Parts: sequence; structure tokens; C-alpha cells
Amino acid sequence: MTVRAMDTIRPEIRNLSPYVPGKPIEELERELGISNAIKLASNENPLGPSPLAVAAMNTAMHGVNRYPDGSSYYLRDALATHWNMPADSIAVGSGSNDLIDVLCRIHLGPGDEAIMSHPSFVMYAIAVRVAGGTLVRVPGRALFHDPEAMLAAVTDRTKLIYFSNPDNPTGTIVRRRALDEYFRHVPDHVLTILDEAYFEYVSDPEYPNGLEYLRAGKRVAVLRTFSKIYALAGLRVGYGFFPEDLAGLVHRVRLPFNVTSVAQAAARASLEDPEQVRRSREMNDEGIRSFERELPRLGIELTPTWTNFVLARFPGSAIEASRSLERHGVIVRPMTSFGLPAEYARISVGTRLENERLFEALKRIL
Repeated sequence: MTVRAMDTIRPEIRNLSPYVPGKPIEELERELGISNAIKLASNENPLGPSPLAVAAMNTAMHGVNRYPDGSSYYLRDALATHWNMPADSIAVGSGSNDLIDVLCRIHLGPGDEAIMSHPSFVMYAIAVRVAGGTLVRVPGRALFHDPEAMLAAVTDRTKLIYFSNPDNPTGTIVRRRALDEYFRHVPDHVLTILDEAYFEYVSDPEYPNGLEYLRAGKRVAVLRTFSKIYALAGLRVGYGFFPEDLAGLVHRVRLPFNVTSVAQAAARASLEDPEQVRRSREMNDEGIRSFERELPRLGIELTPTWTNFVLARFPGSAIEASRSLERHGVIVRPMTSFGLPAEYARISVGTRLENERLFEALKRIL
């Protein structure tokens, strides 16, 4: 692009750092000429989707010559029944990232502010800047969100506050008591966004259900996804619950046909298989226990987690460790792109065999 053409681009877009995803298995195998690599970098469900979802996808594929249901009517109806919420309060997106972006476009312009904890999910920062808003980062406390400090950062220009609960990349949670206190004090002009992508993995009795705040009339958006415990990451289906007036705006602003017919069918079918959720949670709990047992023996410190991954602090550079692991066919995720020091990496729970392969590779390189 010429210098003259670059002058027409908004400065916040020119200076934007792109989201850096976990390295695909195919890319690593191509680079190193290896096979049978495993990926423990993107917090995917190693169990895979429900057989009901697979069957629904196979059926829906025969209709892909037609545009999908633009309102995701039947999926929203299924979500309404499943969560006992009005269908008119629900919107569906191409992953919850889609809804994060839409909420920024609805609320933010030049001079408007959005608050997030640091570290937290980097897509909040990207969406805020693309919308033209000003990002305010509030340092967490020992890698937990600090709701009191986030409230202290609110001004009359604040439009959005993000809580990633459980958080990505730390795995930590904000407990009910702290969130209750936050909602007692947050001003009415602020929309609180509770991003609950990993909530199905949480068994802590002090973990708050975001829908309780919405039912109580709080100005809150609750975002969830089919990418994690439902294992539909490759289909990109997220959903959100909103005050009904805001839900209407989300439907106005989102792109038409934003969720494919195959994805809608798979998501609906997934809601009908609680056994898949139970098995996924059981596999994850076992994997987390093995991480907590084996990784500290290798000098790796773990942040407490309520998710399907651990934030691991290596005794040296996690960037160098991840490169060495890749030579053994194991992909993990250094966290410098999330603003963490070079000794941090995020490691997702895999199958039992994948976890054991990780442990063996770590023993060789550390």
C-alpha cells in the first residue's frame, strides 16, 4: 500500500496488533516435516462434539445451497428453553467474538471508554480500538480481576466494562460476593459484559451465574459459546443474553446470515446431549489434576484455574520451551501476545495420552 493510501487509514487501525492464534497442527507438521503432532494451545475440547451434533451436521449439509435462517430462530428458541430465558433476549453470533465486536460498534466512538482487566482476553482490546473507542486497562491482583479497581477507573465516558469469567488467559474467576458488590456500585450508564465462555467447567459454589444479574434487571450482557465444552470451535457459534432493547440493537448491527445452517443445527443438537457435557467435564477435571500433580515437579508454577487450561510459569523462557516442545510435536501457547512476561505459557488439557506426551516432552527439555 502506498504512503498516500496509508494516509486514508484510521491511525488506530494502522497501529493495531492482530490477534495471534495458536499454531495449527498442519503448520507445525509442514514446517518440521513431522507427523502426529498434538495441539494443547487453543483450549479446545479433546473429546470432540456430541454424536447428536455430528448427525445434525450431516443432515444440514444437504441444504447448504440455501442461505441459513438469518435470525437463528430455532437455535434461539432452544437456548431460551435450555436456560429459561426469553428468546427475544438472545442473539447468536459467529463465535462470541462476533458479539464482542457488535457490542463495541453499538456503544463506542471517539472519546468513549471501555475497561478491561489486565491480563485478559485480547479480543476486547482489538474490538474497542477497531470501534474507535479508548481502552482502559486495569491491572489485576495476583492474576485475578480486581473489581474494586475497575470501578475506580469508571468515568462519565465509560460505556463498557469486561469481565472474562473464568478469565482467559489466567483461568481465574471473580466470585459471587465480589461481583455482587460491583453491581451495587457500577453506574447505570455502563454496560457490563460477562464473558462466560468457560463457565460449564466451573464447579465452585461461589462462582456467579451471570444470568442471575440479567434477571435482576442489571444492565449486563452475558456471552457464552459452543466452542469450548460443546466442542464446536470449528463451526464458530456464540450466543449472548441481553436486556431486550439491547438485543434488538444487536440484531440490527450484526451481519446478516452470521451463523451457518450447519452450525445452527449442530448447536441445537448439542443442547440435547447432557452426557457429552458431563463426560467433557470429567475428562477435563482428570486432566487438570494431572497437570497440578506433574507440572510443579518440573519447576513449573501454575495459576489456580477453573477452566480447561492452565497458565504455566516456566523456570526460564516459555517461548524457548514452546519451540523445544514443537520439535517434539507438542504445541503450547506462549503468552507474550496477551501482555504477560516471556516465562508464561498457556497449556490446554488434552486427552490422557496427549497429556502424558506433554509431560514426557517437558521432562526431556527442562
